[in-house]
Amino acid sequence: MVKFPKLLGNRSPIRKMNKSNATSIRLLQWNILADGLGEDGFLATEFSPIFESADGSSKRYAANDFMKMVREAKLADTASGMTSKFSKLKGEEKKLKKMKTSAEGYSDLKESVAKLKEETNKSELVKLKNKFRNSPQLEKVDREILDWSKRFDRIKQIVLQADPDVITFQEIDHVQQFLVDKDFSAKYTCMVDSSKTYKPPNYTENKGNDDLSPDKYFQHILNSRAAFAPKSYSNAYLFRSKRDGKAPDIDDDGCAIFWKKEILKPVELGFLRVPSDTEKSEAVLALTLQHLETDMTFNVITTHLPSGDEPKKELERLAVLNNPSARWTARRICFDDTSWKELPYENNADFVGITSYVKYFAQRKDTQTIFALDANSRPSFPPIKPASSSSET
Repeated sequence: MVKFPKLLGNRSPIRKMNKSNATSIRLLQWNILADGLGEDGFLATEFSPIFESADGSSKRYAANDFMKMVREAKLADTASGMTSKFSKLKGEEKKLKKMKTSAEGYSDLKESVAKLKEETNKSELVKLKNKFRNSPQLEKVDREILDWSKRFDRIKQIVLQADPDVITFQEIDHVQQFLVDKDFSAKYTCMVDSSKTYKPPNYTENKGNDDLSPDKYFQHILNSRAAFAPKSYSNAYLFRSKRDGKAPDIDDDGCAIFWKKEILKPVELGFLRVPSDTEKSEAVLALTLQHLETDMTFNVITTHLPSGDEPKKELERLAVLNNPSARWTARRICFDDTSWKELPYENNADFVGITSYVKYFAQRKDTQTIFALDANSRPSFPPIKPASSSSET
């Protein structure tokens, strides 16, 4: 699967109300697919027909027929309960990894994991994967489409050609690379403080010392002075660590906002942390930019809603939009002409979800707000009413 960018509006007017002239802002919105997630089962059919193997006599499939087989395998696994078994296996493997071999219950858990692996090997998706394991066309996808070095060059080329004023990225796990690239960084940045140098988080054997542990998450992302909201302990970080070892640029994926340095400057950076019962953290990212020529300001907000086309996933998406029963926290830093300082949101703003956070910015006077996100939802999904349904959702 290849994700393409969206350029929002050829000329999207953003006006400061007390000025007669209009300033146009062009924004590019793009989920670029994290490098660390690129080998996590993503498929593309650019190279078709698709053969089962390099054997000249192997069966061939048209792109539509191949993707139909994939969809049918997914549906079959969901109907048989295999998808749930995969989730259970993932959870128990994590528990097993953390347990000491001498701990009580270790042997039982190890046996349970082995049994689940045996059962999930009967998955229709696993069977399909094994069937096309030696497909030259799918190997070519990994080599020529998903390979990060090639994707980075293409992403950079598209952005520089499109020439947007602001970019909202999701699933970016190479913030450092974008910031040090000569061509890209000559025009764009995501650092609100140019004296700072971005560094990926440090993870240790003792999670209490991790830069992005739950109690340190906010302080780390605020101190980094980057318009970047990472997902801590992300799969992107995990998969890249396994693949690239101890490479110094391994990072979590998350949402980032870049802007043209020559025409815009940041004046406020904020984050709304999504409630979580686990060690993982993620946040909605909000940035206020000032146009250098006109002094007009505007807000850019971006986030990445949970993925999945099952009803429960749609409920998860609705829950992060509006959930008054959860504990939401937001913090920000503002520039006061000399330095960046943390300030509370005005009027003790009480946020109960992403919708209320966006509404807070939209109701500010003399400014406009752009909300660009990967909503992971489609009009074709059946309507679902969450338990916390209100006018905010």
